[in-house]
Amino acid sequence: MNIMNYAIDGYKDIQTSKYIGIFGNPIKHTLSPVIHDTISKELGIDERYIPFHITENLGEAVNTAFFDGVLGLNITVPYKQEVMPYLVDIDPAAKAIGAVNTLVRMKDGYKGYNTDMPGLAKAIESEGIVIKDSKVVMLGAGGAARAVAYMCVYYGAKEVYIVNRTYDNAKKIADDMNTEFGKENIIPIEAASYKEIPQDKYIFIQCTSVGLHDGDGLPVVSDEEFYKMAECGVDLIYNPVQTPFLALVEGLGGKAFNGLKMLLYQGVMAYELWNDVKVSEKIIHKVYNELKKAIYGNNIVLIGFMGSGKTTVGKYLEEHYGYSFLDTDAYIEEKEGMSISDIFEVKGEEYFRALETSILKDFTHTLHKTVLSTGGGMPLRQENASLLQEIGQVFYLNASSNSIYKRVKSDTSRPLLQVDDPYAKICEMLDIRNPIYSDTANVVVNTDDITVSDISKEIISKL
Repeated sequence: MNIMNYAIDGYKDIQTSKYIGIFGNPIKHTLSPVIHDTISKELGIDERYIPFHITENLGEAVNTAFFDGVLGLNITVPYKQEVMPYLVDIDPAAKAIGAVNTLVRMKDGYKGYNTDMPGLAKAIESEGIVIKDSKVVMLGAGGAARAVAYMCVYYGAKEVYIVNRTYDNAKKIADDMNTEFGKENIIPIEAASYKEIPQDKYIFIQCTSVGLHDGDGLPVVSDEEFYKMAECGVDLIYNPVQTPFLALVEGLGGKAFNGLKMLLYQGVMAYELWNDVKVSEKIIHKVYNELKKAIYGNNIVLIGFMGSGKTTVGKYLEEHYGYSFLDTDAYIEEKEGMSISDIFEVKGEEYFRALETSILKDFTHTLHKTVLSTGGGMPLRQENASLLQEIGQVFYLNASSNSIYKRVKSDTSRPLLQVDDPYAKICEMLDIRNPIYSDTANVVVNTDDITVSDISKEIISKL
């Protein structure tokens, strides 16, 4: 038996110098090839990632992969526990968790690792959340929760409570982790009813499958008062982009993050183990954007000077191509209850720019197939420029100073143009902003003497 006989349709005839891949059932819709093939392409490594559909004889498939020279494998449901007897060695963390998701080629077979745990830790820390000395509430006590519990203790959480409908399942994980780490050396993990948890602020981590389907509602606990203790909420689910759990946490004023970055970082760590390389942050950022495109569809971000046509083009894309449309200036006006010109006058430009950054951070996690029309000064902050690139593909609608002047000369709502010579001001500002717009954009679209329809077609063709 050749290992490629297990490959799903579309991958059976791939020829490369090195193979990596994933075992699972089902496996057709895995996103792992997006991660690993993107990294290989960026690093210039002739290596392809193959999804293998394993329905039986797992041990035989593992041995076949080894003898056929497969460099490394990911393991997904339902085989993360079942694969362990077929390995020549298992990393201590994977033993404690009781599951492996990554096989690394050794001299006589594969060694098993669990990159879910450090991948989740990296994902959480990338959002500016520090696990060490934090208090954590875990929701759920299934297989994923074991890895989360291990991570919490390993990275130094101060207190950890596991809340689950079946108390005994939560207690089993708590007891196992306390035994693993030595209860006398740490503040232990506790299984608890949600009513027993002391009032405080916690990192909530949602470890169940609740939220995958419409109508699922809230996981484990339906009492919305309970979720007021969530300073931030992390859901291991990444599709849909916002589960009811995340929506509630965010609605109560907490930060909310889905599981996409966990998927990202566990994959990056597996790739580094297989190839003995370090993947740069630049490549990781590229992979993250590719994942978002594959899962959520590609958001369109429109940047450019005032009067460049961002709102007009955005609304056309909404009407004719099925996108949602969101204007950042209109969003801020509604949020603040005052016009942009009044915000500038009363609270100042710096306050307004800080608002722009704040809403972009929210949008990086919530937008799906949306056209985002931005204010003219949005990309001037480097942080904003980076956030815009995370949200979607960035298009600079470039217009000449003459065209812009004709479009905005009678518009008194533009606070930056309330000067004696607005045309000179436009020219001055464009000289400064044009290089920034060009550097921020993935694509520059010239909008002088071209219809909105043709501008929109060009944008769609570049996605």
